[in-house]
Amino acid sequence: MNKTQKFALSVVLGALGNVIGFSSLELLTFIHPQIALDLSHIGTFLSAGMLGPAYGGLTGAIVAISPYIRFGLQGAYGPLFGFLIIPGKALSGIFSSILMRRVRPFTAIIIGYMPESIFTYVTMAIWAPIFLPGISQYITGTIVAMVLLKAWAEILVLAALTEPILRSLCKRHFIWCYYKC
Repeated sequence: MNKTQKFALSVVLGALGNVIGFSSLELLTFIHPQIALDLSHIGTFLSAGMLGPAYGGLTGAIVAISPYIRFGLQGAYGPLFGFLIIPGKALSGIFSSILMRRVRPFTAIIIGYMPESIFTYVTMAIWAPIFLPGISQYITGTIVAMVLLKAWAEILVLAALTEPILRSLCKRHFIWCYYKC
């Protein structure tokens, strides 16, 4: 697969992630406006396994569009601070892809999400109160913990879904994969 085809597949998987993300982001909002189910990372993890770290990161940045709109443009973070969602999502694509060469995709996705999880914690618990003091009364330690718990539950589900999909695509040679089955 040449670079143009990889780029195109990365964009398609990013679009898939955004469609799933927009579809899932309105679920669970009854708990708190800044907490919503976000399954957009499915595109990131498929791209990370099929195309490698650079394209996994690119797809992660693309799938960040749906949560950026939901939590940045429409949410409490606003467009500038909400933009930090994009590099956070890209981290997961890069790190999970690097790890997929060494361990199973399920494990790689879980460990590969750790940098984004730390980035999310630092963003919400440390940077948000400093740069957005008006929202600090709404983003409490409990809310940060709930966001991270929900995110880890999503990652477990997405890891469980991604591994069999990658194995099927790669073993049947439908596509060349960065991840070695």
